[in-house]
Amino acid sequence: MWYFRKHTVMSIPGLVVLALTLAYAAAFFAYIGVSQKRGRLVKTNSFVYMWEALVGTFLCLQALFVISAYRSSNRYLYWTPIWMVYGVIMSIMSICVVGGYAGAQNAAASVWAAFWLVPAVAITVYAAKARRGYAVDRVMGIPEYRPRLADSRGMVLFYVALDNGFPWVSWLVSVFFGLLLVIQALALANDHRLYPVPGDLVPVQTNGGEDWYKLHVWCYGYENKQGGSEPVFVLLTEFGMPSTTMMGLAQGIADNGHPACIVDRPGYGWSEPGYWEQDPRDVVKSINQALTKYPISNPLILVGWGEGGVWSQLYMQVADYTRVVGMVLLDTFPNMEILQTFALNRTTTLQNLRQFRSLGTEQKSESIPQVHFDKALESSVSRMFSSWRAVSPIALHRARNGNWPGFKPQDSLGQHRSRFRDNLHYQAKYFEYGGTGARLYQALLEYVTTSIDSLLVYHHWPLRWPALPADSGSEFTKSLSKRQAAMPSIQAATTKLPVILIASAQQFNSDCGAQGISSKEDCTKWQAFAWFYYRQQIEYQQTLSQNAVLLACTGAVDEDDQPCDTDFVWRRPKWLASAIVSQLFSSSNRTT
Repeated sequence: MWYFRKHTVMSIPGLVVLALTLAYAAAFFAYIGVSQKRGRLVKTNSFVYMWEALVGTFLCLQALFVISAYRSSNRYLYWTPIWMVYGVIMSIMSICVVGGYAGAQNAAASVWAAFWLVPAVAITVYAAKARRGYAVDRVMGIPEYRPRLADSRGMVLFYVALDNGFPWVSWLVSVFFGLLLVIQALALANDHRLYPVPGDLVPVQTNGGEDWYKLHVWCYGYENKQGGSEPVFVLLTEFGMPSTTMMGLAQGIADNGHPACIVDRPGYGWSEPGYWEQDPRDVVKSINQALTKYPISNPLILVGWGEGGVWSQLYMQVADYTRVVGMVLLDTFPNMEILQTFALNRTTTLQNLRQFRSLGTEQKSESIPQVHFDKALESSVSRMFSSWRAVSPIALHRARNGNWPGFKPQDSLGQHRSRFRDNLHYQAKYFEYGGTGARLYQALLEYVTTSIDSLLVYHHWPLRWPALPADSGSEFTKSLSKRQAAMPSIQAATTKLPVILIASAQQFNSDCGAQGISSKEDCTKWQAFAWFYYRQQIEYQQTLSQNAVLLACTGAVDEDDQPCDTDFVWRRPKWLASAIVSQLFSSSNRTT
């Protein structure tokens, strides 16, 4: 009997599993390389396939282990019942992942997981055969294990360690990552079932017209898609935020009688990832294409929240700005990291701030303090986004971004959370951050004119941005309030495009007690930030448009009993929608 217990890896089942092992191992390393490759159109998160290949590789190695131990003359397959149960469990996991990604409409992920069944079934079958064979041997009085005389003592110890150690290590790895993949796959399928795509996925061109992908456009009060003279509000979200964050604001604007649409930038919400490496100018052109093909032929009012306001400014430089009849910037800064870096590098006390404000006008531009970029911070943030992108397919990110107290509309909170928990969210943040975080700002700098640059140098301000095109807003709808009385004292801007700046007053509040800051050093930093935040809004007001107005979001309102903070966009969307509409469409001029 011992003579016939020879290796069976060279059998047909063994060769099939061996070929599958090589395929999974090659796929694992290939997808690691593909995920880092730039200059390509990205359709999904390649790390999904990498994790599936990793589990598949371990499963195949386990199958080879079981097959080779079966009827071996110098090895013994311990714990055959556990192997049989394990094979059944992994088969069930395979079916769950296949079904989950099929429900989430990711056919490739389903196919890769389907091949888990081959080694899982082989493990179950050969473990059962080994168990039956060992039972027969015991009846016949044949010892369960004995070393061959030809084996050295070291080889015997190696086989004993392998037969006892490999199963437990491989079981833990396969079950752990397999279970995480199952959780994510079933959760994605459930989200896809509960929250179908609202609005439309519009095909757009990128990479010079060579590649196509789809952007998500979601409208309220514009169901018929019929053009006209009534302006349509176009909402662009903050960095890292899907369209669901501004759905309450879009709905509020529609309730005030004006159509509103939200556009998910590449990878966010329901949009496809698009081209990587991401060029902000190309993204703006894609957004313009999506609006045109949706189709939206009406005049546009751009509403940008946070970094979405910078995208709105870039839209005015790159896309068809003649369609734009108004702009709303909500807590927008050219680049928050650079602004904070400048504040910390050049301002350590309030005395420094006063000195900075009172620099002599005779100072040359070369002597103006320059921004010292924190490359270590940029690199750290980029690695963080890259890491979360890699672990998104194994559900480790699902516990993040779970708390949204006061989110409006409350009945859409589940849909909103689901957009942070797919496989693409952190990849979108990684692509948009671009490794430096300043790519969008750098793209905008190319359009800065000499006059604006000179004025900002005169104001001793470190950041730059272009003025809006001079002829923008020249034919805006008569129902829009021109607010001539709100023109700044220094008319640096030449356009009369209506621009509304709305900022949370909490960011301007330098009272450390009100901010809950007790440390003297932290208080000094916050006061520096608060002053710079305020100055940025003033500089915007004086340079973007002659018809600009600055509003401060302050105390509690009916739908939000908290002081107005940076989350006012999704905590008080009805109030914000009414404020925007009343400012743009008021019959009388307003100043604040």
